[in-house]
Amino acid sequence: MQREDRNLHVLELTQHERMAMESIVRGLPPLDIRNVNDERLTETELLGRRVPVRIADALIRFRKHSNSEGTLLLRNLPVDDVLPATPSDGRLAEAKKSTISEYNLLLLLQFLGDPIAYEDEKEGLLIQNVCPVQGCEELQENTGSTYLEFHTEDGFHPYKPDFIGLFCLRPDHEGVAKTITSSIRMAIQKIPATAVSLLREPHFRISPASSFGYGGYAGDKLPECSRTIPVLSGSLTDPDMCIDFFLMRGTHPAAQWALDVLKEALTSSVQEFSLRPGDLLIVDNRKAAHARTSFEPRYDGFDRWLQRLFVTNDIRRSADGRWRDGYVCSPLFTLTKRHHSM
Repeated sequence: MQREDRNLHVLELTQHERMAMESIVRGLPPLDIRNVNDERLTETELLGRRVPVRIADALIRFRKHSNSEGTLLLRNLPVDDVLPATPSDGRLAEAKKSTISEYNLLLLLQFLGDPIAYEDEKEGLLIQNVCPVQGCEELQENTGSTYLEFHTEDGFHPYKPDFIGLFCLRPDHEGVAKTITSSIRMAIQKIPATAVSLLREPHFRISPASSFGYGGYAGDKLPECSRTIPVLSGSLTDPDMCIDFFLMRGTHPAAQWALDVLKEALTSSVQEFSLRPGDLLIVDNRKAAHARTSFEPRYDGFDRWLQRLFVTNDIRRSADGRWRDGYVCSPLFTLTKRHHSM
């Protein structure tokens, strides 16, 4: 991978481009977040043809080739005029009446693939709220506020997403929370060949996240629905990566050593983003892992609030795990049982 694309991972919309996006999203009908069906998704995908050419071009190139950082940040997108209180439970914000942020996610992420969600998490909603929940501060999931370890999103799932979109509605009070990404493309040169070889073998046990209703690791006990997978796969020179430094363990000491070497390489090649309203951070979930620094919620209705959308570049791959033509995967335990019986 050449370094010429080094500065292409941050793209700020001009005023003209922002106005063009405004004209699209403000002209759309109300969106029922609980029922984003195939017809509505097709309509928004067609409307994507009106997205400013420079933005569409960047998204298409990111889908095809990614970049060195495995990350693309779009800034200065239109925002909702009025926001209600940040959802205290991290669930659907019933009081949010406008859908500017939701349409930004749908219009732009559909350049990268089809939406996908999971029945186990966030009520199976395609567009999800990510905000701190009181009592969950120490959890290694989206409701926590402690340091969130580097991870591939839903890396434990047989149908994990290919891209993640995070749209900022409201930053944290002090502005200290940073979303961090690190790509295997930048880290691979720092990893010795012996470790790379080990990382390509299925020597790594990954557990489902607590956000899916599972408890993660308890000592050396293997959690329900855990899987043994390789960390690196695909091209020898440009591999894909699946990691989770909280939910993953090497199955023997050499494998754990390789995982630790990878962690050191990734944490020395990071990109940090202080997200502000109107920012859309897109992570290539095959090339980059992401993390988040800690912050202090106040639970006063003005805490950090992001919205999240997952997409996959081949929705048909998960056809046996979804209901008819829907976009929500069945509960994980049913999919795991089915895969083990194949």
